[in-house]
Amino acid sequence: MFFKKTQVEKLRQRPEWGMRDLPPTVCVPALLGRRAEEVVLPLEDASLDDLSFAILGIEAQIAEVRRPLCGLRELYEQARKRGGVGSNTVAEVFFTDPFVEVNK
Repeated sequence: MFFKKTQVEKLRQRPEWGMRDLPPTVCVPALLGRRAEEVVLPLEDASLDDLSFAILGIEAQIAEVRRPLCGLRELYEQARKRGGVGSNTVAEVFFTDPFVEVNK
């Protein structure tokens, strides 16, 4: 028995385009004043504007996830600049007197 490939499956099989990870649906976020709720569309039914809004929504999610990462990385770097070593706690490095910032 043969199964006909969907349009999205055909796109995923284009290695030169790097589309093997295309999602089956596109989530278009809610738009203030325009649309109260997000809309989920099959990929093949999404307009280019829908793709653009979906990309913006995903980028906002990524930024939200990256903020704690960036904060922790900055805290770590500042602790090392203050002379902290791996066994020191954050409280020891930032809230006790012996640690003084070292300029690199």
